[in-house]
Amino acid sequence: MTRSKKSKAWYKEPWPWFLMAGPAIVVVAAIYTYYLAQTNSVDLVSDDYYKDGKHINIELHRDEEAVKRDINAQVLINPDKNAAKVFVSGDFNRDESLNLVFMHPAKQSYDQTVKLIADSEMPNSGDKTEYKAVFKTLPPTQHWYVRVEDADGKWRVEDKWLVNQGNAVSLKAKQQWASASQPENK
Repeated sequence: MTRSKKSKAWYKEPWPWFLMAGPAIVVVAAIYTYYLAQTNSVDLVSDDYYKDGKHINIELHRDEEAVKRDINAQVLINPDKNAAKVFVSGDFNRDESLNLVFMHPAKQSYDQTVKLIADSEMPNSGDKTEYKAVFKTLPPTQHWYVRVEDADGKWRVEDKWLVNQGNAVSLKAKQQWASASQPENK
């Protein structure tokens, strides 16, 4: 009995290709995952966490100073998210330069610091001073951290702005942070 049937070359058989498909798919998926990780990196961890940790007390001092001065701010952001009106009240020098800071919750590259410009058309209404700010359009996200501070770094007021709850955010001095940095008297 002779075999009349010739065997096919290995690359013409379906089984080797079927067995190699799994590892090939894993290699392609790994390359794609690496690509996604590189293009969508998130800045959640500071490069210099030790230096940032040393400045916590300095930051708390700024909150204490805002509490002492009773500084409050109201930020009204326009619907296009590229300009704002800011009303600041409290005991601060009206001639000093102020900054409006928008901090993205995950991407440091989206953060913006804008110098506030006093609105010369509107006189001070009571104890509030009105400022204007124009900035690059804010990228869409669920929330932003908003801060108003003096340019010298003496005080700050900040809070979280939930975008889906409107375009206004009230900033008050953080009393609980300011009192947390003071030692208890026994």
